[in-house]
Amino acid sequence: MTRARRSGFSLVEMIFAVSITVLVFSIAVPFFRAQTRAMDAGAGRLDAFQSARYAVARIEADLRSAGGDVGQPVIVQAAPFAIAFNANRQGRTTSADPNASYWDSALDTLTANAWMVSRAATLRTSSKTYPPRTYTDPSGAAGKAETIQYYLLPDTSGSTAGLYVLYRKVNDRDSTLITRNLYVPSDSSFFFRYYLTSTSGTTSTIANSTLPLYWDDSLSRADSITAVQVRATGRFWDRQTQAEVRRDLYVTVKLRNALRLRVATCGSVPATPDSLGVTVENAPAGQKLDVRLDWTAVAGDSTAPRDVRHYVVYRRLSGATTWTAIGSQPARGARTYRHQDFALPLTAGTYEYGLAAADCSGPSAVRTGTATVTFP
Repeated sequence: MTRARRSGFSLVEMIFAVSITVLVFSIAVPFFRAQTRAMDAGAGRLDAFQSARYAVARIEADLRSAGGDVGQPVIVQAAPFAIAFNANRQGRTTSADPNASYWDSALDTLTANAWMVSRAATLRTSSKTYPPRTYTDPSGAAGKAETIQYYLLPDTSGSTAGLYVLYRKVNDRDSTLITRNLYVPSDSSFFFRYYLTSTSGTTSTIANSTLPLYWDDSLSRADSITAVQVRATGRFWDRQTQAEVRRDLYVTVKLRNALRLRVATCGSVPATPDSLGVTVENAPAGQKLDVRLDWTAVAGDSTAPRDVRHYVVYRRLSGATTWTAIGSQPARGARTYRHQDFALPLTAGTYEYGLAAADCSGPSAVRTGTATVTFP
């Protein structure tokens, strides 16, 4: 009986197939290794940049609101590795704090109002105690602008020199860790840089050697800081090159509410504002959203003697003889100002709005708005 012949590969075919496979892998493996290294390096660079960007974004968002209530300083502490300033960033309700940047009813009451003098404490990285007194709004109630601190401490979790951890602190509450792995080069030795504007309008950098400055600085330089620059450097270790890679990110924030060397002595009471525009802003369904108030700066705001400190906004029922202060706007040398009243009254009736300019000698006469508003 004849045995059937089996089909299969010859030795030559096997050698050829193995050779092709080895050739393909010899080409593909280095390619995939290169792609993996590139992805690792890219992820590391992105991680370094993200750390710096997140730090800058948090600080910038708070700094753009810098400018306390009546009497509060804008800058409390200015140091290369720490900054403290007053800003009305958060409130618990729109009715209790209509000028806050955002509201959350779950907020701690002690972080939604001005820092209480009874809870005064030492500013981080300094020996200065703040606040020195109670700050109130135009109606005499506790101020709403909280004190925000950002500060860096050396990162002791690793062996690399020059690494810092960024923290944020509101009033005397616990500090919150913002980000790690921030590098500060020894050739600069600063994370915050400050700029001041003289009475002649010249802007210059404040030298590190003259820092820190505080709200009670005898030369009033803290009162003249008009911009803050943040320099954040993220870093990562590139395993391929066995070298440290750094990514720098700069941002300069102008302090729109900077007081700019306002005079320390009181002059005459400011002039009464020329007019107060009153405009009701409605939702598509017709319900009132807010009342927009617009006015032009009075003499003494951006012009000599530049002693106007703030504008007080009032509201009262038509026919009433007494005004109730509902908010204020720091004078910042602008030509025009706007205030939006979101805390609309709960009592039905027709209301009128008023405005006064104030310096340290007191408020001017009240200018009544151009229109009345009926609620609800």
